[in-house]
Formats: sequence, structure tokens, C-alpha cells
Amino acid sequence: MVIFHAQKFLFAALLLAAAGPATAASPHSLEARISYGSSVYKQVLRLTEGRQANHVGPLNGKQVIVNGLLVGGADGLTLQYQLELTDGPERDGRSIQLQSEAVLRPGVPLAALDCGPWSVTLTLDPVKAAPGKAGKAWDPAGLPNYRLTADVSAGGSRQVCKIVSKSGTQSNVVDGLRQGSRKFGFILNSLLTPAGGNGFRLQYQLEKNSSPAARAFQLQNEEKLTLGKRTSFSGEGYKLVFLLEGSVQAGGKAAEKKGYGTVQLIQ
Repeated sequence: MVIFHAQKFLFAALLLAAAGPATAASPHSLEARISYGSSVYKQVLRLTEGRQANHVGPLNGKQVIVNGLLVGGADGLTLQYQLELTDGPERDGRSIQLQSEAVLRPGVPLAALDCGPWSVTLTLDPVKAAPGKAGKAWDPAGLPNYRLTADVSAGGSRQVCKIVSKSGTQSNVVDGLRQGSRKFGFILNSLLTPAGGNGFRLQYQLEKNSSPAARAFQLQNEEKLTLGKRTSFSGEGYKLVFLLEGSVQAGGKAAEKKGYGTVQLIQ
């Protein structure tokens, strides 16, 4: 199986945004905190509004890539980003790759991803944060972000993946595993757009193959979701449950995007 290489995943959205009107440059720092079970990896990226920044290098025995573009707007500071954490080229091990876009509030951590054994927290201009409250329901905190949960049972195993993004944004996450010459993993590609009231249109692609013995699962479709309501689907050998969380006001007048790209996981 072949999983895309993140260094080829520099998304056009960054280049398009960077080509916009020039604004007064403001310096910021972004802390990307990637957790794998009990292991935690932190990387700080220096950002200037309106300019793309990137970092590639070793991090505690791993290889990390972080690309970001911070732009101001009516909603606040929007971060378009891509990150990857791997064991390095051609080495066995688990990896995470993530691309999305979300609005950040300086000093306030954003739990951007919780997928299988992985979690990613992004903090713009971090300060010493107060401990979070365990068990508290997700709260968009007045920002135009949404959290999509995909709960997938297929191929004899289950994967729950939660990703936070703005509506109108294509998000991609790959939880990959390399074993010798073979690669396995879980892919979720999604594009969320308002569909009136508290409804949203979700275009998505799912791929899941957890081991040589497991049956590969692939699904690409479009569904209508309602905020706060679980939507379930099932078919031969799989069950899929979506949950979308956020506020109706956060939808705003997000631009409609025609179609979305995919990240291939091919045997």
C-alpha cells in the first residue's frame, strides 16, 4: 500500500491566501503538540501574518514537518496548516499526517485532532494554560469552528476520529502504519459546507486497512448532517456514525467549494 508523502502535500490554499492583499505583518508563535499515547512531541513555529512558514527536522527521535499560514479576518486569526510526525523515511512505525484550517484565539489551546492513539493540540501565542476540565463537552468558544466525529467499524476493528475545522475547509488526516515494504492506515478526507439552518453538507472519503489480514474498506459519499445529531450508516462489513458539533452562528456565509481532493491509500 502507498500513503502520500506529506512533503508533496503543500496545499494550494496556502499559496492562494498568500497571494492576497498585503497587510501589516504581526509576529506570532504556534505550538503544535502531538501526542501518541503517553508520548508527547512539541514543535514551535514562528509565524508572521500573511506569510507562509515551515519547519522540517528531527524531534525526539522522530521526523516532524509543520507548515502554516496565519491570516486575519472578520472571524479572527485563521490558521491554514499541515503537519506530519513520522519515524523517518523508509522506517517501520506509526505516523500521523494532518491538514486543515481553523480559527485560533491567542493563548487558548485548540484540540484540533483526536484520532485513534493520536491527538493534536494547536496553541497560538501560548501562555501557561489552566488545566482543562475532564468530561466537559466540546465547546466552539464563540469561534467559527466545528468538530466532526467519524466512528468507523470495519475490517474487524474500530476507529474514532475527531477533527476540528472551519466550514468550507477541506480537511485530511492519515493515521499510517509501516511494516517493512507494506503500509496500512486510516484516512479521513472531509469537506463541510452550510446547508441552511443547522444543517451541513458533508463530502467525505474514508479508507481503512489496519493489517495484512484485515479487509480493506473504502467509502466516498456525500451526506446531510444536523448539528448535535448522530447520523448512522451501515452496509456489508461496516458501520459508520457521524456527529457534527458547533454553533449555528459559526456557519456564517462560508464559501461553497466545488468538490475536494483525495489522499490515496492504495494496495
